[in-house]
Amino acid sequence: MLWMQRGVWLWWQGRRGGCSGRVIWCCLLGLWMLLMMTQMILLQPPYLDHPALSRRCYEVRGIPYYTNTCCRLHNYTKGDVLSCVGNAHMTSLLSTRYKIETRGKHTLAKHRSHLETPSSIHSPNEYLLKFFKAIPQNYSFSTSSVSPPHPDSERPDLTWVMVGDSRVRQVFSALVTRLSSPRLHYRKPSTMGKWRSIHELTENLRIGKLHENIEVHHLDFPLRLLFYWDPLLTLLPKLLSQWVDNIQPHPALLVIGSGLHWMKNAASPKSFESPASAFDRFRQHMTSLLPLLAQQAKSTHIILLLQDHVQESQIFKKYLNIYSNNIIDQYNTFFSSYVSGTDITLWDSNIPFSDAYYVQCRQDYKNSYDMSWNCANPLHSGYVAVEMYINMLLNDICNPFLHLDSGYC
Repeated sequence: MLWMQRGVWLWWQGRRGGCSGRVIWCCLLGLWMLLMMTQMILLQPPYLDHPALSRRCYEVRGIPYYTNTCCRLHNYTKGDVLSCVGNAHMTSLLSTRYKIETRGKHTLAKHRSHLETPSSIHSPNEYLLKFFKAIPQNYSFSTSSVSPPHPDSERPDLTWVMVGDSRVRQVFSALVTRLSSPRLHYRKPSTMGKWRSIHELTENLRIGKLHENIEVHHLDFPLRLLFYWDPLLTLLPKLLSQWVDNIQPHPALLVIGSGLHWMKNAASPKSFESPASAFDRFRQHMTSLLPLLAQQAKSTHIILLLQDHVQESQIFKKYLNIYSNNIIDQYNTFFSSYVSGTDITLWDSNIPFSDAYYVQCRQDYKNSYDMSWNCANPLHSGYVAVEMYINMLLNDICNPFLHLDSGYC
């Protein structure tokens, strides 16, 4: 027994030749620590600037069962959205005042440039500072105004703009529905410029096919919503030029999306285009827009919504080569590289939700009048999914202004 103990002690001290037991133990301990650190790094959620809009952050088990692995999502109510608008406006006033004071100090001491301090307010999402540039500094916001301004007044508002096809209109509809109130008014070309209660619009906007521009205005809060029916994004260059040239006030938020109608061109009997040539024309058009979009993105929070997948099993055979998930992935892949190196935000978290929605449609085919489930439509996800999309968007743009915990997106 003593001989064995002496042998172990000599091995531990390295006196029996070869590596000592102490060295081997230290190497094994270091290897274990390296493996643990590697596991922690691999399991740690990726850091993303816009985790609410990134598909990398979502595990979707079905509708409405999902998990965001990067951060917590807040479930937005109408009150939350209006609080976001009010707080964002007040933050912009403080930011503008600080910039004016800082600019005055710098004017008195230009030769001491090393003393200059950044004129910005730090928040979890600093990219949202450009969110406020649409609000002039001389506007005083109050929710208790006895005599709220008329929609046609010159009151400066936060302007949120959505431009695109019917899928973008779905997102706009979900936002309007969430904000629905007697204090919300709308107008569009068919109302001859007259403002009407939003309750006349919400149902038709949700279940109808409105191919026209829509403007929505809140009487009590500095918020204006605009939807431009522009399925091919051919109107967008004019809008961008008006904003860049300051002909129209800059929007604080711009959401754009397109794709299906470019594919549809190849299905038209009057068209001799193939899906490949339709994609080439789409790519050329979007490439021509990039300089204007990149310039606008420096003052406006621009979000590019990728295309949902479709329910291929419900598409007529003659359209299968026109509307297919492979072709949609081609358009989405182009958009993913398109925004690289710009300040434009890519929104692709909708795609796994559209996949889960269509899986459930195949398992339990159902349709509802309010379009929550619309399995008969192979090209559009039901509002049970779109309501989740608008919640993602609101988490991206509003979370810093609700004083939420640090774990939220």
